[in-house]
Amino acid sequence: MASRLQAAPRVEPRVYPAGRAVVLHGVAAPGLAGRRLVVEGRRVQAVRFGRVSLLIAFVAQDEYAGDELERRRCDAVWLRSEARIHERAVERAAAHGAIVPARLLTVFAHPASLEEMATEFSARMCRSLTRLGGKKEFALHAYAGPHAAPGGDAYLLRVTAHAARATRLVLPKGHDAIRHELQEIWRTCGGLATAVRRIEGAPARGLLGSIALMVPESESATLKLHVSNASIGAAAFGMTYYLEGPRAPFSFV
Repeated sequence: MASRLQAAPRVEPRVYPAGRAVVLHGVAAPGLAGRRLVVEGRRVQAVRFGRVSLLIAFVAQDEYAGDELERRRCDAVWLRSEARIHERAVERAAAHGAIVPARLLTVFAHPASLEEMATEFSARMCRSLTRLGGKKEFALHAYAGPHAAPGGDAYLLRVTAHAARATRLVLPKGHDAIRHELQEIWRTCGGLATAVRRIEGAPARGLLGSIALMVPESESATLKLHVSNASIGAAAFGMTYYLEGPRAPFSFV
């Protein structure tokens, strides 16, 4: 017990607003502490906690706690809005320092509950920031024939929510040349990534497959170049590639 207390990060006394719940948007580098953002009317701030900063927002307790929060999770319109705010808050903060996104709607009914969690998992948060903080996420989509470009809903709902931990990529049946092109781009891009996840959403028209790639920032330009070069050869077979990113590693937390 004593060693655990000694390992806990030192926390400066804080004054929290009364009757508010807390949304955790991400765990960031300590240098982000004190930075403030406004995203679609929500005030987001980075608060120093030991060796990291927590990107948080205070929200109405009666709307973001207990049964009401669970009811709202089933509201598609509200969920899209929350996903968009979460995504933008993380990516705006990421422009100023390393950050690991929290899962969508990581909510604490009381600020004290957030501090308890951060104290207990301080070492794990530091490890995650070291492992993921210097990485960027890209999503690669391959299409054949007429199709609509990927887009619409927030990335969190379109891609991250359907990212499978399995990395085995399934190639479509049929045209051998198309299978070969896909195999090549999966292999080439996957070789630059430290982790790959298959996206298992509902099939869209013309979609051959999608993957999420976690890539060191230093390899981002190389990845884009590979996809650009591969697109030239793929066009001869009626194929189109779309590369989304760079983003924070939403699909890998």
